[in-house]
Amino acid sequence: MKLKKIIAALTMLTVVALAGAGCGGSGSDDSASNGEKGADKVVIGTQDLLDTSVIAKSEGYFQEAMGDNVEIERLSAGRDINNALMSDSVEFGMMGICPTTVGLSSDAGYKVIWIEDLIRGTEGLVAKTDSGINSVKDMKGKKVGVTLASSGHYGLLCALQDEGMTSEDIEMVDLAPDAINSAWARGDIDVAYTWNPTLINLKNSGGKVLLTGADLAKKGHQTINFHVVRTDFAEENPEAVKQYCAALAKGVKLYYDDRDAAYDIVSKYLEMTVENAKEQMSDEYIKLENQLDDNALGADNAAKSIYQVAKFLEKEGQIEETRDLDYYKSMIDTSYIEALQAEQK
Repeated sequence: MKLKKIIAALTMLTVVALAGAGCGGSGSDDSASNGEKGADKVVIGTQDLLDTSVIAKSEGYFQEAMGDNVEIERLSAGRDINNALMSDSVEFGMMGICPTTVGLSSDAGYKVIWIEDLIRGTEGLVAKTDSGINSVKDMKGKKVGVTLASSGHYGLLCALQDEGMTSEDIEMVDLAPDAINSAWARGDIDVAYTWNPTLINLKNSGGKVLLTGADLAKKGHQTINFHVVRTDFAEENPEAVKQYCAALAKGVKLYYDDRDAAYDIVSKYLEMTVENAKEQMSDEYIKLENQLDDNALGADNAAKSIYQVAKFLEKEGQIEETRDLDYYKSMIDTSYIEALQAEQK
């Protein structure tokens, strides 16, 4: 099944679920409604990843910058955020390069505005130590847990390609991160490609990490977490988008200025120990002053990475068509970063 079909089906489920829950639900932070700086609700779609945006969420930086009408919608994976964006259920979202590429290639109606991180150790392939799986090639014919339309899905496909294999050589089992934990515990799967905290949970439950995002990056497969905004919202509320980026900048600055405080904040928000937060925050988080560097959004390298992923996904039959590079360039708006950087000077 092609990812566009998967996304279409999931979008319908998401719309129904969000409508029934008033676009909030039990997973939302009830931290804002009809704030002083605007009457309309602004919803940010997020995942519980170990990154510096957690600091902005936990410390109320988004509400401080944008108004008390900001709500945080906690979703399971990037594909869920994609669905929410396409159904106009959220204004902002943070997700990996694979769901971002799928959305942009399908005219999902949003643009990239910020890089959260370059994925290093927070995502990877993990197998049970007693499974006999010690390499990618050992996975042939095995059930592999993965969240389709995620950066983990892309990472798995890249790992297979590097070993001369394809998705046809394994049995991919589409599972949300929490479901990967359960399937592992039941013995339904012996190997998975996923991200923290699920990755570290599996490692600590009799697993061994075979490769990580850092290994893939060395082979030219850079996975990235992006922040995006719906285009229609951005056109009507450019100052809100700039302030969203300002809140992200404040969070990542605290991380680099005071690691101990950052680990404490993240651990409390995600309900884990400080030691676990410290161990799991192992990506390259991008500060405001580095957002336009060549390894981030500068020199069109992020657009080139998205284009590369699109070609890869098209070859795998996961998207119908790759758009040209100029199109993906036009889907990245650095004007908000540029404005914040100018204010710093």
